[in-house]
Amino acid sequence: MDVTGGSDDYADFYCASVEWDWGDGTSSESSSDCDPYEAGKSTIRRRFTTDHVYRNQGNYRIFFRLKQKNKVVGAASANVQVRAGSGEGFR
Repeated sequence: MDVTGGSDDYADFYCASVEWDWGDGTSSESSSDCDPYEAGKSTIRRRFTTDHVYRNQGNYRIFFRLKQKNKVVGAASANVQVRAGSGEGFR
């Protein structure tokens, strides 16, 4: 997921935790240890990647959220279609 547009120096997006809701009843969250925010110096991350294995084929709606503590500061969603393939699960 890429975050586009806006200032590169935005306190709400700086060092936000990332939550992925995979649409299959599972979710994951990650956060980073960051230096304290400094106006004019701190930059936000704009690219977020992770892996998830689906156990069943089907249509899923993925939700992506940037959070500061319990407050959602940014969100996006996408629909994916998972088809049968090789391996232990579906990606």
